[in-house]
Amino acid sequence: MSVREALRAATAEIHEALHGAEPFARIAEGHMDRAGYAALLRFLFSYHAGMEAACIAGAVRLGAPELGRAQQRRLSALRADLAVCGSVAPAVAAPAPQAGDFAVGCFYTVLGSTLGGKVIFRQLDALLPGSDGRRFFQGAADDALHWQLLCAALESRGDVAALEAGARHGFERFAALLCGTQRELFPA
Repeated sequence: MSVREALRAATAEIHEALHGAEPFARIAEGHMDRAGYAALLRFLFSYHAGMEAACIAGAVRLGAPELGRAQQRRLSALRADLAVCGSVAPAVAAPAPQAGDFAVGCFYTVLGSTLGGKVIFRQLDALLPGSDGRRFFQGAADDALHWQLLCAALESRGDVAALEAGARHGFERFAALLCGTQRELFPA
């Protein structure tokens, strides 16, 4: 089994559960309004900003600093999308630093989200007719190349347990933040 397959298997359950999370289901069904979308962007900024240090550490560990710069560009896209929606990026407390293969596992989770983002980008056509306000989901032309680079680099990592722990951490942090922001995303 490849390292990538091991990571996919270790995170399959939580990954699948998050695919059906309410904000993404609302977008897919065309039931997301602009206020809810702005709240979703603030949530996503909180998550990605909180994972930035781990992503950069993971990219450095892999010898691919350009992957860390790609994550920084995603945060810039989120800030721009928030501005289009009349909102600002929330303040995010710096989490404890992550390093080693654990950080690489975290980065695997975060970078993998770029692929799903492209599906969400298309689902937002009714809410936002142009690219403005959804550049984060649109991603960049080199996203697939970055993913391939990460996946190839994973195979040279030796500590699969640390990689799996980092990948699960990335998904669990996302799920915990999502659970904590449900009221803002969907007020009663």
